[in-house]
Amino acid sequence: MSLKEYEKQLEELFIDCEKNCEQNGKVASYIPALERVDPDLFAVSIMDTQGRSISTGDVDVKFTMQSISKVVIFLYALENFGEEAVFERITLDPTGDPFNTIMGIQSTTEGNVHNPMINSGAIVLSSMIAEKDGPEALQNMLEFTRTLTGDDGIYVDVEVFDSEKSTALRNKAIAYFLQASGSIHDTEDSLDLYFQMCSIAITVEDIARMGALLANKGVDPFSGERILQDSNVKTANAYMLLSGMYDASSRFTIKVGFPAKSGVSGSILAVVSDRMGIGILSPPLDSRGNSVKGIQLLKKLSERWDLSVF
Repeated sequence: MSLKEYEKQLEELFIDCEKNCEQNGKVASYIPALERVDPDLFAVSIMDTQGRSISTGDVDVKFTMQSISKVVIFLYALENFGEEAVFERITLDPTGDPFNTIMGIQSTTEGNVHNPMINSGAIVLSSMIAEKDGPEALQNMLEFTRTLTGDDGIYVDVEVFDSEKSTALRNKAIAYFLQASGSIHDTEDSLDLYFQMCSIAITVEDIARMGALLANKGVDPFSGERILQDSNVKTANAYMLLSGMYDASSRFTIKVGFPAKSGVSGSILAVVSDRMGIGILSPPLDSRGNSVKGIQLLKKLSERWDLSVF
């Protein structure tokens, strides 16, 4: 099928979802800066492994990565510290827990029970990065994110960062439990880096490009340069498939059928191996913290283009 035909079908499915998809979600209210976001924003961008892209909707709108940053944090740790060191701190096992769960943290003295796709695991890895990179940690993470997205203008949205930091009582509780169990060292440094990563401003086109890189086994679709180790991409994609949509991951895998990672900004990163990366924005969330319309649009795309890995 030609790119033009893909573009036509994407527009049809997008309009159909705009009109007919369920609209019963609510924007994230526990972070004041996110509560003020326009709930009617809707955008999708797709980039294939050859670097060809199609987009529609509010594609120029910037929003914050939120939990999509967990994929970036995980990949950075794997690339820079190695699999052995990373899996001394986190677990290989998937989780069906909510993203902000404290289950398991209170009752363990082991440092490797935390899944990197939920808050506790991402905070553990943020601590690892802050420890090893020191004052350069944020700058290194920004440069890494710019490389993954191909966007040199990537920055931290300070308003969202301040909003998250001032209201994140549950994440602070998680961090103190982690510190008490020996999983992290400096609570403040760990949380600051974690909140800064969640507050990076991006577009759906940035997400699609990152997804295309992951779909292309870590090779840049434009330059042909290897950016990420193939083994690390496989690991990250597997985690997204198993845990990327939190406690809705099993249902998403069955109904949609490819790796994805959601964020409470209403964003979704999706990866169809050897084919394409997809970025979506629609702020209203379901009870599990996933974009209501975003999931429905991905299901339509999966069915129309036979994207499921199963």
